Amino acid sequence: MKIAITSDTEEINGLVPANFKESPFLMIIDADRNEIFHIYGKQDPENLVFARKVVEHDCEAVICGPMEREAFELVAGAGVTRYLGSGHTVQRAYHYMNLYRLDLIRDYIGGPGAFGHSHSGSCECGEEE
Repeated sequence: MKIAITSDTEEINGLVPANFKESPFLMIIDADRNEIFHIYGKQDPENLVFARKVVEHDCEAVICGPMEREAFELVAGAGVTRYLGSGHTVQRAYHYMNLYRLDLIRDYIGGPGAFGHSHSGSCECGEEE
């Protein structure tokens, strides 16, 4: 099984950046061997290459910060689980993911929310905005 993690450095003690788009590096970890399989450097402003690499490597999950729409739709469409790891070191975020202590990223930045639900207009669901 492979897990992708965004990082501000090429090291395991690097931090998961505030959002996916700003990430300078993407690590692919082979979870079965508990080792870094590959590290990619930033190749485009939106990090769509990173999103494609997550899918190409058949990653089970990606640990990152909030995602822009196109990157989110690429990985979500491939069935990749998205975990919010911003502010943690790569090593700690990976550990927390294994303990089910990271929140899921359920929608892209500015999206309508989980399951397409939003509080714009005349929502009567009873939830606060």
